[in-house]
Parts: sequence; structure tokens; C-alpha cells
Amino acid sequence: MSRGINLAGESVEIPYRIYNPVPPADLAPRGSQAAVAIACLYTRHHDGFVRQRALQRVLASDETWTIPFVVQLLGEYVIEICEDIRRYAETDLPKRPEMIRELQSFAADNHGFIVLTRQRATSYWQSYYRRPHLYRDSYPGLLALAMLVDRPA
Repeated sequence: MSRGINLAGESVEIPYRIYNPVPPADLAPRGSQAAVAIACLYTRHHDGFVRQRALQRVLASDETWTIPFVVQLLGEYVIEICEDIRRYAETDLPKRPEMIRELQSFAADNHGFIVLTRQRATSYWQSYYRRPHLYRDSYPGLLALAMLVDRPA
């Protein structure tokens, strides 16, 4: 479990990985809070393809409590997921001022988590992605993290 994450004054724990079978798509009405909560949990699935599909449902939501689940993915090794978040931060996020404010608040309240996520992303860049992304700041995980939490107010 992730420790020390604060969201709007509440302590949040995110599972590292889950190994449950993927639930049926009609388990909860599409776009409902229950469906978004299920998608957040499945961003922690052991299968990267399942995490990536769940992320798409999370990013389509305007629920600000999804923020820690999105940020957590940037400190992981699946570059395609990092690229999806980078694309979201570049294209969709600018249209969501409330989400931008909540991301800034989350980053301010969770400095240690942001630093750790940045360190993990840097480690994956260094170990696996340095050839295709010669410069650290061009690695999608680090680029997306900067776009999400280092955005000027």
C-alpha cells in the first residue's frame, strides 16, 4: 500500500497491485462514481493492459479524488500509460480548471509522494528508456508529472 497520501484532508491508501479478475463492464453504470471507483482500483491491476484501459475511464472522469491513482501510474514502468497521461495533461486538462486547482492542491499537500513518484519515474527512464528519450525531461512519465503538478497557478 502507498502510505502518506492526503486528499482533501483525508488519508488515502492505494494498493500496490491487485490480482482480481476484471469485473464485467456493466457492473456499474458507465460514468457513475461506482464505475470510476472500480476503474481507479483497476489502475492497480497486475496486468498493464488492464491498468491502461482503466486509466482511460479515470481520465474521462471529472472526479478529483482520482488524482492519486493517476499520479501513481507515472512512477511505473509502462511507458504507454505515461504517454496516455501526458496526452491528457496536454489536451484535456487545460479545459478542466477545477482539476488543475485540485492537482496543485494535491501536489502541495503531498510533496513527499510527488518527490518519490518523480524519483521512480527517473529510475525507469534511466534503466529502460534512456535510449529513446535521450533527455530526462523528454520521458513521458516525467513530462506528464511536470504538466500535472508543476503547472503555474
